[in-house]
Amino acid sequence: MNNLQKWAAICDEMQENYPVLATPFLAAEKRFGPRWVEEAVPAIEGMYGDIGSPLSGRLKDALGCYAEFANDSMRHQVMFERSGKYRASNYEEVRAALYDNADHMTQNYLPGLWFSHYVWPQHYFTLIGFTNCVLPRIEDEGVFFEVGVGCGMYSKITLDNKPGIRGIGFDISQHSLDYTGRVMKSFGYESRYGLENRDIRYGYDVKADFLICQEVLEHLENPAEFCRWLFDMIRPGGQAFITAALNAGHSDHIFLIRHPVEVEKMLSEAGFQISRIQEESAPGSKPRNLTPSLAGFLCAKPL
Repeated sequence: MNNLQKWAAICDEMQENYPVLATPFLAAEKRFGPRWVEEAVPAIEGMYGDIGSPLSGRLKDALGCYAEFANDSMRHQVMFERSGKYRASNYEEVRAALYDNADHMTQNYLPGLWFSHYVWPQHYFTLIGFTNCVLPRIEDEGVFFEVGVGCGMYSKITLDNKPGIRGIGFDISQHSLDYTGRVMKSFGYESRYGLENRDIRYGYDVKADFLICQEVLEHLENPAEFCRWLFDMIRPGGQAFITAALNAGHSDHIFLIRHPVEVEKMLSEAGFQISRIQEESAPGSKPRNLTPSLAGFLCAKPL
C-alpha cells in the first residue's frame, strides 16, 4: 500500500465507526496538498504501527481516542458559543480532573492531539508555518526547551529538522511526559532529548537558545505572568515560538483569548520582540468570535 492507500484505510475506519467525525479526514488531501500525506502517514505509523488493511487493533483504538478528543472539543465549543465563556476557571481543579487523569490523557487527549495535527487545518497549517518559516531562522545547534510538551509533536519536528540541536521537554502532567517519551523512542531521539516534570515558575539553571510553548496560555489563569516566566528561561538573543488557542472551547481551556493582539500585548510586556505572527482558523463561516483559531508568534529576547 502506498501512503494515499493507507490514508484511505484510515478514512474507511472513520466513516464506518465515527461518520460524524470523518469529514476532516476525508477533506485532508484536498485541503493540504500532496506533501501532506507523506508527513501524516509516517507520523502515525511511527506511533501506532504499520497501516494495513484491515487496520490493526492498536490503530483502531487510537482513532477511537481521537473520536473522544474531537467530541469533547465539539461539546465544549457549543457550550462556549452559547455562553460566551469557557466552562473551566480553576487551574488546580483542571489539573486534578484532567492532566493527572490517566484515562483522559491516554485514551482521549494525547492520541487525539497527535492526529489533530494532520486533520485540523488550524493545527496543520501552524505546524507547516513552524517547519517552513520558523525553524529556518533557528540555529542548527544549541539547546531548546518545549514548555508544556503535550503530545511532543513540536519537539519531534524540531529534532527532525535540526540534527545538531538537543532538547528538554517540561510538563506538569506525567502522562504527557510519558507519551512524549514514547515519541522520542519511536523516532530515535532519546539521546538528544530529556524530559522533566517541572513547574517552570521556579526557574531553571540553564537558559535556552530556543523555546517552544505550544497552546499553553489558554490553559492558565494568568497567562501574562507565565509569559514573563518563559522570557526568563531564554538566553539574551535567544528566540521563542509561542502559540495560543483563540475562541476555542475545550474541557481544559480557562483563559479566553479573543484576538491575537491580546497575546501580542502579553509577550511585548514580558519583554519579547515579535518578528512574525501567524493565525490559522478552523473551517466554517461563523463570525470570528465564535471560530476557533490558533495564533503563533516568533519572538526574541533582546541582547
